Amino acid sequence: MKNILLIIILFGYSLGFCQSKIIHYSEFLENQNQSPKDYIFELFENNDIIILGERDHRDTTQYDLILEIIGDERFIENIGHVYTEVGVINHTKWANNVIKGNYKDNKEFEKDFVSLYRELDFNPLWDKYNMVKYLKGIYEINKSLDNDKKITIGLTDCAFEWKEMTHEKYTDFKKSNLKGLSTRDSIMAYNFMQLYEQQNPINGYKKALLIQSRPHATNLNIVYKDKRVKKTGSFIKEQYGNNVKIIAFNWYKWLPPEWSKWMPEHQIELTNEGKWDAAYEITGKKTIGFNIENSPFGLTDFDYTYKQDIKYQDVIDGLIFYLPFYKFSCTRGLPNIVDLEFAKEYIKRVDIINGNTYYSEKYSPNDEKKDYDEFRSFDCNDYERMKEQMNKWLK
Repeated sequence: MKNILLIIILFGYSLGFCQSKIIHYSEFLENQNQSPKDYIFELFENNDIIILGERDHRDTTQYDLILEIIGDERFIENIGHVYTEVGVINHTKWANNVIKGNYKDNKEFEKDFVSLYRELDFNPLWDKYNMVKYLKGIYEINKSLDNDKKITIGLTDCAFEWKEMTHEKYTDFKKSNLKGLSTRDSIMAYNFMQLYEQQNPINGYKKALLIQSRPHATNLNIVYKDKRVKKTGSFIKEQYGNNVKIIAFNWYKWLPPEWSKWMPEHQIELTNEGKWDAAYEITGKKTIGFNIENSPFGLTDFDYTYKQDIKYQDVIDGLIFYLPFYKFSCTRGLPNIVDLEFAKEYIKRVDIINGNTYYSEKYSPNDEKKDYDEFRSFDCNDYERMKEQMNKWLK
């Protein structure tokens, strides 16, 4: 009997000890009641530029919220401009012609949309469904608006054109735009500023929403291992100061494949060993947005501290909690965008990048068409392993 009692006491102590490690996070979240939409629009009252740090590009769930924000009357009437990391800047005018177009039917729109989408990126094809959902979503919003109210979009990635591209030209493009850890970020920041300065004011103000993946969105500017690491958010903050707010979606510590050798100490896992997600779980997974300065979240070590004691409040201004990580849904497939004719073009583009014919010798146009026709959703990462990391704080 004494042994059973001791076990119960120890179990209760263990439970209390684990949850005590996250109570400051969960109590803070319990006191937050502002929806992400209202939070974003409140920020726009005193700031002109909001940078939204999206999670994995492939996660389409976040675009449900993004399109809700863009389709809100407050956005249409007071802001009207949204920019993305994805999409080469030289096709911005073309993209606006499509998403603002007055088409007689959906078939006519799809024809122009597919032509645009195939030229959207400097990769052979932007193969994530997020941009299909985003661009078509804005088109649907614009269909119901007068011409002077339609949402204007901007594409901020490096200028690029597939027409007459060669391996030598592609190699030069990479050297000029993709070299180092900050070059592309500086170009995207400059491209955004260029487009932003050309905006026509609405109600006397130039306001804009810029969507960048979180690694690019942050206000990070450091030197690490003799390399300059300066992100798009930092360049823009440097230019416009406190008139810019950087807000990040809840996510996890994600690493680009090319970082594995440079930062071998990092791996894909939950932020702060899963404490954030455990606290979010305890609070019932409320959809909320909030400022993080001097909060438990703001004072948390940034996922990539670069051995420089960087806190989250040093690199972002706010957080949006929108769905737990195990509800993030990555989507693969671009039905109707890759037909047999474009499959040949896709293979040609891969060969141009590689500088050889290995890809065209290995894959046929039928292979490529079949691959892209298959539309499927899947977990963006190993959620079961991540749940174990989160659940240890809930036991």
